[in-house]
Amino acid sequence: MDQIETVECFFGRVNDFVQASLDGYQPERHAAGKSFRDAIWGTNRYYPWEIAILDSPLLQRLRDIRQTGLAYLVYPTAEHSRFDHTLGMVAVASRIVRSINEKHPKQEDPIVNYAQHMAIRVSAILHDVGHSCLSHVSEGTYGSSDEFASMKGYINRKFGVNPKPHEIMSWLVVQSPPFKDFIAELGTQGILTGWECTPEGVDAIAGNIIGYRNNPSEKFVADIINGPMDADKLDYLVRDAYFAGPTVVYDLERFLHTVDVVAYPHDTSLPDATGKISRLSIRMEGVTALEQIIISKLMLFSYMYHHQKIRCVEAMCHEALERLVALGKRKAQDKVSPWLGHPVAFLRVSDSTLLPLVWPLQISVRGDKVAGEILTMLAKRKLYKRALIISRLFIEDIDSPGNEAPRRGFDELLKCSDDRAARESLRQKIFKRAKKLMVSKEWKYRTPAIRKTFGIHHICLDVPKAPSVEETVGVMLPVTRGRSERETQYVPLIDIFPIEKWVDAYNAIKWRGHVFAIEEAVPFVNTAAREILAASPFNLRFTSAATALCKLQLGDLPQADFRLFSS
Repeated sequence: MDQIETVECFFGRVNDFVQASLDGYQPERHAAGKSFRDAIWGTNRYYPWEIAILDSPLLQRLRDIRQTGLAYLVYPTAEHSRFDHTLGMVAVASRIVRSINEKHPKQEDPIVNYAQHMAIRVSAILHDVGHSCLSHVSEGTYGSSDEFASMKGYINRKFGVNPKPHEIMSWLVVQSPPFKDFIAELGTQGILTGWECTPEGVDAIAGNIIGYRNNPSEKFVADIINGPMDADKLDYLVRDAYFAGPTVVYDLERFLHTVDVVAYPHDTSLPDATGKISRLSIRMEGVTALEQIIISKLMLFSYMYHHQKIRCVEAMCHEALERLVALGKRKAQDKVSPWLGHPVAFLRVSDSTLLPLVWPLQISVRGDKVAGEILTMLAKRKLYKRALIISRLFIEDIDSPGNEAPRRGFDELLKCSDDRAARESLRQKIFKRAKKLMVSKEWKYRTPAIRKTFGIHHICLDVPKAPSVEETVGVMLPVTRGRSERETQYVPLIDIFPIEKWVDAYNAIKWRGHVFAIEEAVPFVNTAAREILAASPFNLRFTSAATALCKLQLGDLPQADFRLFSS
């Protein structure tokens, strides 16, 4: 199947999913909308057409998708859903709009008019409609498929943007003909009143979700939904921290006090004859609030997103999902359950579909026993253990002058984060070496039980990506050099707040990769990993701390023989 056929298949499958989801749904008419009490933002009101969209099966499915995936296995109260986050994002997006308009009271037309405001709110409602089970956990699986690569390429060529996989899925859902028909029907039924939403308007809403506006003078509208300092980020930073437990604070009121729309020179080739683009920005006095937001994001990486146990359970889940994907490509839907042979199939899977809590806990996956075994372990919270910690702090001589080999080797290892084939090749080598250690003369009489059951799926190699801080280059700040507005210059936030030093410090001290394994195999996987990573092209010799922090003692492990892998 070529790329054009792959993209057409995507559209067709999404259309079928949306049609099936909306079939039989009869939205209830609410004359005055409804108010909801949110744990983060208090009481907020939603319009009748917003309630109709929120009540639809497309949005109600988000109630069964946890915002932070499997983090609840580590932080028990992190049970909040994508639906909760959706309601919160609508509230924050509206506050940004009101704050912008209040700064220009003398302007005849508001910066954000009523129609744009309503479209922004609906964009916020729909921005996560493409998420699947366990949020970003499943996104990492279907988003790395060959089919999705074709879809990414299509979006990039058509719109010049590079959205995340779930944003592309949301775009596909929103611009689908069945969804447009649903919005039109809301108008026919008298539910969509006081705001006309045309098919073109629905396309613009879909564009907001992927951060695209055709008119450069309206780019700030998309920024509110998908931009360097969007309402999405403002909500999830507070919400994730609140429900997980870590204390993360930023001054939202100060941010709202200074947020504004700035038109700055961008590109004379743009359709706008002025060569300017209007983006969401802040005044200089609000920089501190934006710095707090960025630092809060880095703190959550340390506390939650890169927490070793969360990385472990996510790696285990990826293993199960990838097996289900491979199985789905080989077998028909009636032979596999759940069937995940195409990325769009993930839209039909929620958290309770993947991890049904049926007592006694024993999850059966039709077609693949290994996937069922892993999902059952997750449901029972029987997790793999750390076999080796990968960190610059635990690598011998990595900062020694004139010794480039370990530095180059560490950079080579980091590439495994984006290179699935390289990561799988490295895991295979570790697995094969661990199996040989189990049958060595010293250990073969102690390991008959584990040797019978030990498989490559019992090892997970986790090389997380470093935190991204696109905010520092994506936000342009107006800086007035003199008294005249003509002397205003526009500089990226990174020129004022050199956050790259924070990121460098994070990568040098807090960043951790891991080799995880089933508990019985940990000693052998530890030795195997140290041997393999000591060889070319990595040339990494780990200190005893990389093992000791895994609650292992080198004297109790199979002895490493680095000569076997010397170049």
